[in-house]
Amino acid sequence: MSENLEQQRLEGSIVTYQVKMLKNIKVLLKADWQGWVNSLKHGGETWRKGVLKGIGYLVFVVALSVLGNSLFSHLRLTEADPTLLLGVINGFMAFAIIVVAKELMESSLKNLYEAPDTALLHAAPMHPVAIFGYKFVHLTITRFLSIFCFLGPPWVVFGLIFELPWHFYAALFPTCLCLLVIITSYVTISVMLIARFFSSGWLLATLKVLGTAVGVTVGFLLSLTLFTSFESIAVNRFLLDWVSSETATTSTKWYPHEWMGKLLLIWTTETAIGVRLRWALGGIAGSLVSIGMATLIAQLIYQHGWENIRQLKAKRKSVRSNGDPKASHLKGIAIALGRGKIRTMMLKDFLIFVRHSGRLIAIIMLTLFLGVHIGVLLARGSTPDSNTAEILTVQVVLYSILITFGISCNGIRDEAKTWWILKSAPVTPKLVYTSKFLTALLCALVYAEFWSWVAIYLLRMPMDVWMPVLLTPVMMLPTACALNTAIGTLPWMAELTHQPKPFLRVITFTVTLAVDMGLVIAPVIAWYTESLVLFIMLVTILTGVFVVSCKWGIRNLRSLLVAQQ
Repeated sequence: MSENLEQQRLEGSIVTYQVKMLKNIKVLLKADWQGWVNSLKHGGETWRKGVLKGIGYLVFVVALSVLGNSLFSHLRLTEADPTLLLGVINGFMAFAIIVVAKELMESSLKNLYEAPDTALLHAAPMHPVAIFGYKFVHLTITRFLSIFCFLGPPWVVFGLIFELPWHFYAALFPTCLCLLVIITSYVTISVMLIARFFSSGWLLATLKVLGTAVGVTVGFLLSLTLFTSFESIAVNRFLLDWVSSETATTSTKWYPHEWMGKLLLIWTTETAIGVRLRWALGGIAGSLVSIGMATLIAQLIYQHGWENIRQLKAKRKSVRSNGDPKASHLKGIAIALGRGKIRTMMLKDFLIFVRHSGRLIAIIMLTLFLGVHIGVLLARGSTPDSNTAEILTVQVVLYSILITFGISCNGIRDEAKTWWILKSAPVTPKLVYTSKFLTALLCALVYAEFWSWVAIYLLRMPMDVWMPVLLTPVMMLPTACALNTAIGTLPWMAELTHQPKPFLRVITFTVTLAVDMGLVIAPVIAWYTESLVLFIMLVTILTGVFVVSCKWGIRNLRSLLVAQQ
């Protein structure tokens, strides 16, 4: 009798604990939802990030749709074997899993261990499993759009080309959700194991660098499918030959993406309902088992892993306070540049520019595009003519302008939090404008001239095109950088004294980019026509735009710099 009472008490305490944990998760999710809604209502930064993320997803959707339409149309016309069709589908899903796993790895490290609210939640009278449950649901919800954008376009194109029934599209949504839950479980388990047993500064930094490298590679490859100049038939043949070799040498595996491929592929044939239900129940069971494993591991090691990460951060802070090697490195750069207000300001602007990892990623991606273009021209083996040199010059100069947008157009906005220091410092509007202009100009010139010399050397350009290729950046970049810096001093671009206006900023960026493209193309037109009169007119216009931009930017900065002297 006493044993039964003890068992009933134990079961009751377990039920009470589970109910309390679910209630805590519900409260946290509700608060998170309310915070997100408030940020949409009152936060311009949230809208700006959402617009930029939407543009990025749109590029991925279009690229995957184009590639999927090309491959599946080819398979439909050639009446390919179902094994080859499944191999192509698995290729798309493996690609999506890599991208989503990369995003989940970065988000898991940040949300589980580095988020500002994590320390507060661990200090509250709340079990670590409840905190993990809230974080897990948050990760799954925020990444569903990612997996649907990467998996949706190829599958939708596949269904349209093969004229599949409506229930195929109805099954796509829950299937993507099950796959996302499984991936999230595996990634969070891996992150918790790393944080608990292998946490170190270099390992966490390596994971972040690896995630950045995967993102750059994925973005480059997908963008290349949109802008490549190769024939689609050759691309299809290359991809399908690779898939054929892979499917011919591998046996049946039961990886999550292959399960999803087989589940969705059975809708292409008249399969019995029982078979479809068996695959569907297998997916649901796999999702539940993965959630259970993640929860069990979180109950055992999540709290200890968070303590390890916290101690690691404390050690980093103590090392920085005792003497940061970066500080001595920056001091060495400052000594090399020399003293003076303008040099100090230029160093500050450059360090603010390189602080943002997104800009470095953009530079790498643009450089990859440029390298591919030069590589294609080099592979052809023939000496480039004048038209090829003109196109390559336009590309180099335009890329050099784009990579310095963070200094010119966004330079003032990046200093919004520390603008009060400049307002109280003995600096003039002319000094601030000149610093940002010269920093952007030097970065653009170094980038453009370096790649111009690389192209000249590798492609063996004739001597008669050397001067136009090398002098076009020198003639055009000062005007473009001066104009872009002046655009960055506009009130809605600087965002110092006005409310954020994301829509107006996007329009301004678009117009600025169009004007920059005109400035880039104008010297090439003068080069092509070989007209001295047109060249003199161009130099006059560029000089006028340069002078007006400098005066305009300094005047705008004078209104932003209300000196407190």
